[in-house]
Amino acid sequence: MNDLFSFILTMVSLVLAIGVTHLVQDAARLVRQRRDVELEPVVFVWVASLFLVGALYWWSLWDFRGAEWRFPLFFYMLLAPTLFHIAASLLVSSRGDGAAEEGGESQFERIRVPFMVIMAMFSVIVMGDGWVVGVEPGWTEYRPLQLWSVAIYLIGAAVSSSNAQYLLAWLALVTYVVAGFFYRLLPGAFGG
Repeated sequence: MNDLFSFILTMVSLVLAIGVTHLVQDAARLVRQRRDVELEPVVFVWVASLFLVGALYWWSLWDFRGAEWRFPLFFYMLLAPTLFHIAASLLVSSRGDGAAEEGGESQFERIRVPFMVIMAMFSVIVMGDGWVVGVEPGWTEYRPLQLWSVAIYLIGAAVSSSNAQYLLAWLALVTYVVAGFFYRLLPGAFGG
């Protein structure tokens, strides 16, 4: 089964890596074009959060090494990195301008709701993946932190205040730092 796990992990890792690459390249592009675009600090906090999310998700994949793989489980495992890629693409758009449109709406405000909803969906899928694949129980010590992250995204979708968005971005970043250093320090923290 270890060869099958490597086979499956390769595809899931590729989709995730393309999303991380897109996130980092477009963040660097925004910095390079800082004279031509309006840099929104909230976007860069979210970029840091998503970078950590990508690293944590990949790190967590080790939990699935003992699963009995079938195509439906493989397909389910492709959902999270695909949603991650879409969210990263929305967050750091490849569009050339970051200036506010008529009415003063920022680029982040234009993508805020779909970004938050997609990241909430990503979080729900990741929250259930260990249980769906059969390598962890339905409830783990990590679940409250995962529910907290879903709440951050849902609140982010509902609240348009720029101060609230900035606070939520920082809360997400701190949440993922805590997740990485206190819950997922070693690979295989929750799986068999």
